[in-house]
Amino acid sequence: MTDPLFEGETALVTGAGNGIGRALALGLAREGARLLLAEIDPARGQAALAAVKEAGGAAELAEVDLARRGAAERLLEQAVARLGRVDMLVHSASPPRREADTLMTVSDETWDAMHEVNLRSGFVLGRGLARHMIGNRIRGRMLLLTSLHSGTPRNLPHYATAKAGMLMLVKELAKALGAHGIRVNALTPGAVAAGGFEPDASLAAKIPLGRLADADDIAAMGLAVLSERFGRYVTGADIVVDGGLALHNWFEPAVP
Repeated sequence: MTDPLFEGETALVTGAGNGIGRALALGLAREGARLLLAEIDPARGQAALAAVKEAGGAAELAEVDLARRGAAERLLEQAVARLGRVDMLVHSASPPRREADTLMTVSDETWDAMHEVNLRSGFVLGRGLARHMIGNRIRGRMLLLTSLHSGTPRNLPHYATAKAGMLMLVKELAKALGAHGIRVNALTPGAVAAGGFEPDASLAAKIPLGRLADADDIAAMGLAVLSERFGRYVTGADIVVDGGLALHNWFEPAVP
């Protein structure tokens, strides 16, 4: 039998109660990692915690709203205090993306929350854990969830710019931290039937592999890249897992 990928290691997973974040948390736990699950919704967080434990994993829950200034700093402190050492960061948290929040209608509050959760929290957690990893000589790994819209405008400017910023943050972290043995990558999913996403019925026909993804499709690649067994020479990469969707100039809502 093959040894677990993450035996004896720890991970902080944000957005762990839903969709890809939950699938990554479960996969990490099944492969031996001890987790701190960060989630804004108490019910989803408790359900994810129960699922991890049912799978035989070890985890604790941190209820946190990363849209609040200072929450990322407090989560960073919790992660180090509760896990003792942090080997991995998975930053999957993101506010709900509403199709109605276009350039002309998105509110300042929605803009700020999207950037606070995705980009600023990614920076605070990434830099803070980098300091922790370097100080403790940990060959750490970080995985930030981005989007196909980081490079393709779609009249959702708050979402696209936050994800584009995260992609450059990944590259900055990877370049700065490589000499310390710390790997940092972006995971870019395609159309995933999870997290409240309601696709147009015709979307699957535009995907070369002929179907929407499920969260486990994305998580499988994330686990491989986080692992030293399969991903040990991968850093600074934007890893697209989309069934070929990006090969198309896909749906593009009209600009009002």
